[in-house]
Amino acid sequence: MTPRRVVVTGMSVACALGFEVDEFWRNLLDGRCGISRLPGVPDDSPIPVKIAGCIPDDRLAAALARLKIDDEPDRSSRLGLYVAGRALEDAGLQGPREMDVILGTGHGNVAVSNEQTRVFYADGFRKLRPTTVLRVMFNRTANLISIRHQLTGISYVVSCACATGAIAFSEAYHRIRFGLAESALAACCDTGLDVPTFAAWSRLGVLSKIPDPATASRPFDRDRQGLVMGEGGAAFVLEPLEAAKARGARILAEVGGVGGTSDGKHLVHPEVPQQVRAVRMALEAAGLAPNEIGYVNAHGTATEVADLVEAQTIREVFGAHADRVPVSNTKAQLGHLMGATAGVELVTTIQVLREGLIPPNRNLENPDPRCPLAFVRNEPLRVPVAAAVKNSFAFGGTNSAIVLRTVTM
Repeated sequence: MTPRRVVVTGMSVACALGFEVDEFWRNLLDGRCGISRLPGVPDDSPIPVKIAGCIPDDRLAAALARLKIDDEPDRSSRLGLYVAGRALEDAGLQGPREMDVILGTGHGNVAVSNEQTRVFYADGFRKLRPTTVLRVMFNRTANLISIRHQLTGISYVVSCACATGAIAFSEAYHRIRFGLAESALAACCDTGLDVPTFAAWSRLGVLSKIPDPATASRPFDRDRQGLVMGEGGAAFVLEPLEAAKARGARILAEVGGVGGTSDGKHLVHPEVPQQVRAVRMALEAAGLAPNEIGYVNAHGTATEVADLVEAQTIREVFGAHADRVPVSNTKAQLGHLMGATAGVELVTTIQVLREGLIPPNRNLENPDPRCPLAFVRNEPLRVPVAAAVKNSFAFGGTNSAIVLRTVTM
């Protein structure tokens, strides 16, 4: 069949900066920081890092109450159910229907696994919850979304570290573009902030030890010390353009093209060549030249090596246009949401297209001279953007690039 044009007709977000897209966007532009002291890690803990982009429990509870999500005990699944429900509301596609559900998560319900392991060794077999298997299986949240909303298309999970949200989105895009589905919900949710998981990340040595939450995450800054963990979720409803027009849907953006590769080299050291190929694949699929891109939403983890490699990738892909194309990243305000980070940053990218306003890189006070890009700094940049690239480069060497653009009929 002839490939179809694919558009986004609904989206949602849940993170430390808000549970509604407008609230999140306003807080982002205002420079608010969602990184704070992590509950559960006491001052005398040997864990050296004690901050994260964590969602206050009362705010999560209030958001869940609005959607009457009161029967799910696990935090990651609660986030997934919330963003799925809000995206369907936003698109006006609630109720039973044949719709695919592609969910991404990096950690799944890891806190449940950690707790039940502790219970087994401390208290024995008979104290294990009989439902433990059902609560830790990675496809749990995708299936719960399908059941709650009676969505009878295929449902499954993808997991590719911090490219997860982008890969889930790309999978949904491909299924619609090539006629395998008539609509799809692409969602992502992640929280790795239970103490054992957070401690493991700290032990890996990639977390920023800057104690001040407001300045701890510093993507592309000369004084960066590493990433800050966070939690959250995002979801998108994707449809063929013609179907969206026929039902009078509000179209948020068109998916121009996607690209994906693997480094095939190392679990934690990224490589330029395959990142470059992923971005070029997305541009080619969109039929756009590099100089037609008006904004790059960078992955920008604030780790020493990853920022350098991504900057080199952007320079190689965009050539002289890299001196002009605005680049920004939101992790200084949110932290790194792991499996959900690409989804929340896709919401940001779509908002840039809709509003003609680019959020700046916070904490970029001393740009690393080895990352010579046209970073937006200090204040939001007002400029019309017709097409944008969202980069996502993950542990394991998974690389994703997505081109989004305003819709031209």
